[in-house]
Amino acid sequence: MKIGILGIAHMHVNSYVDILKKQGVKIVGVYDHNEVAGNNFCQQEGLEFYPSLEELLNLDFDAVLICSENVYHKELSLKACSAKKHILVEKPMALNSKDCLEMIVAAKKENVQLMVAHPVRFSKPVRDLKKIVDKKMLGCVISINTSNHGKNPGGWFINPVLSGGGALIDHTVHILDTINYLFGLSPKYVSAFYKKSDPSLQVEDSGLVGISFSDGVILSLDTSWNRPKSYPVWGDAVLEVVFEKGYVIIDGFGRKMKFFDNQSMEISEVFYEEDMDSLMIDGFIEAIKNNTAVPVTGEDGLYTVKIAETALKSATQQRTIPIN
Repeated sequence: MKIGILGIAHMHVNSYVDILKKQGVKIVGVYDHNEVAGNNFCQQEGLEFYPSLEELLNLDFDAVLICSENVYHKELSLKACSAKKHILVEKPMALNSKDCLEMIVAAKKENVQLMVAHPVRFSKPVRDLKKIVDKKMLGCVISINTSNHGKNPGGWFINPVLSGGGALIDHTVHILDTINYLFGLSPKYVSAFYKKSDPSLQVEDSGLVGISFSDGVILSLDTSWNRPKSYPVWGDAVLEVVFEKGYVIIDGFGRKMKFFDNQSMEISEVFYEEDMDSLMIDGFIEAIKNNTAVPVTGEDGLYTVKIAETALKSATQQRTIPIN
């Protein structure tokens, strides 16, 4: 399999390249609008840089990995569709739901696979929780308390023109994709608040999101860039789920699960070692090779962006907003 890389701005691109190399995928070339950064990246990784996007897309290869600033996701995806290249695009899928819809329509028109890089659903504790949910081992879900904390990434992430927003956008999509994967819930109302701890910031660095779903489930999300530089790990992606018959806590990034069962009154704690980024890349590769559906679709990406943009609107307008 052969892949081209469009954009190297996102912090995950280095680990993705390592994973692709280990999987035996040939990286045919790299494009970025910043030629200096692109050349430096390619020298470090032993790859070929293409200053022309069209020249790279004219090569014979299977798919693209888009790791640019968020603002370029739609443009690069549409050009990849026109070149008949399958797509794995970093999250958030695009700056808004309108752009997401354009990407979905273009991919279907050109018969191109479109996948969004939402790795948390590939975390082993999340997949184990999925089995519990599907088998209804603990009954129906009642409420969900979640958090996604990290360090302030700086750079283009704090430029609203390039990123589309701060922590509220950056982290809401992670958690909401996981919720969509686990439960398939339809949101009904969104209410959110945000804060800038540093007045000089152009984007929010912390926020709270509340969502009520059509079947009565309620969710809270604490999303922030509040981890200090000295914090030993990047952050967390925690879900605390209250079921009719029990209670489960998982940390996707921490790779652990705590399981409380009302019937047996036992507490179980399980630790995991698998890398969710590798599992995500594997899922994309297998889908392209076997011509099967990608594990995270454009519609999945749209789901998260629609809720995130509604949350940002709610926080800005200071009111609860209904969502379709």
